[in-house]
Amino acid sequence: MTIGQLVEKSGAQIRIFDLGRRIEKVSKKDFADFEQLAKPYPVPYLKHAWVGVLSWNPKQAGQHNIWFLKLPLDEQNFLQPGPRDAFLEHWLRVVADPDKEHGEAPCSFKPDQNRMAYFHSIALMTLGQPTTQYYSTSRAYLSGDLGWDNWQQLGLQGLAEVVARLGQDNNEALLSGAIGKMPEVPRNVLLGYLENAQPGHDLTVAVNDCLSQVVAAGPGAGDLAAFARALSRSVNIQQRQLLLQAILAHPVSRSVEVLAALGSRCWQDLSGERLLAYLEVLADNEESDKGQGAQVFCALVADLMTLPGMREQILQAFRNPQRSDKLSAAIGELMSLVNAADHTVQ
Repeated sequence: MTIGQLVEKSGAQIRIFDLGRRIEKVSKKDFADFEQLAKPYPVPYLKHAWVGVLSWNPKQAGQHNIWFLKLPLDEQNFLQPGPRDAFLEHWLRVVADPDKEHGEAPCSFKPDQNRMAYFHSIALMTLGQPTTQYYSTSRAYLSGDLGWDNWQQLGLQGLAEVVARLGQDNNEALLSGAIGKMPEVPRNVLLGYLENAQPGHDLTVAVNDCLSQVVAAGPGAGDLAAFARALSRSVNIQQRQLLLQAILAHPVSRSVEVLAALGSRCWQDLSGERLLAYLEVLADNEESDKGQGAQVFCALVADLMTLPGMREQILQAFRNPQRSDKLSAAIGELMSLVNAADHTVQ
């Protein structure tokens, strides 16, 4: 039995979301094929499939279940069925004896507050439920009515709901007008939520203009990481690729936080010269100053290689005759670790 079959057997509807690199829907067919070992997980992250499973029964209004599961993957990103089966057995015991304490379910995890807020926003929309009271407060703030410095009263939930409903209530225009006026803390939270959406042309331009202001004032690593995440799914591909190039050219891009954001969120634009530029900065990351740069390089490259199509592109970049000596040295460190691991397995 699979998770999908268990839910459908109960008469409930199901919706699957990936929560690894960003929050986005996974089709029922793709997830069913994944569970049946017919295809690998489409967006692996740290050797796992991080999923949010939302189920509800149309005949039982107001009743729904949410599971957050971290399912282990093998080297080809296929499901390792044992842990999933342990979760199903746990859930069947809960159903059979709901009054008994069964402990924490296998494979379960708790998303951080920001992800939880955005997932809740998506769940409300999926279930056809109204927004929370925080939605109107956040919209009032973003319109400038409350004063830009009065952001402490805002809840994460309200900002998440505004981004989740970009296509409603003129929210995209509202964000376009607000993003350049907001203080750093709420702005970066908002930018983080945008990684889950698809900003249109006007909002993309507004975010880029705001980035220009931030760069002129001297950005921190958290700023550049937030902007990179915000436009990683923008419909304006050319603009987001120019943003990526600008971030890589900035000295702060050596930060592990920035490099991790670029690798985990912007991989779709990491190809050709942009990929080589990313690898060059990654090989010279800030931890290199402490003698630990190779660990960061190996970890982020290994994660990138698990994504569909990225392994071949990375290996091609490794063979580029224009690569620097520093990148060549980092590649050598990576190959040494791979060879050592292969020798240990043998």
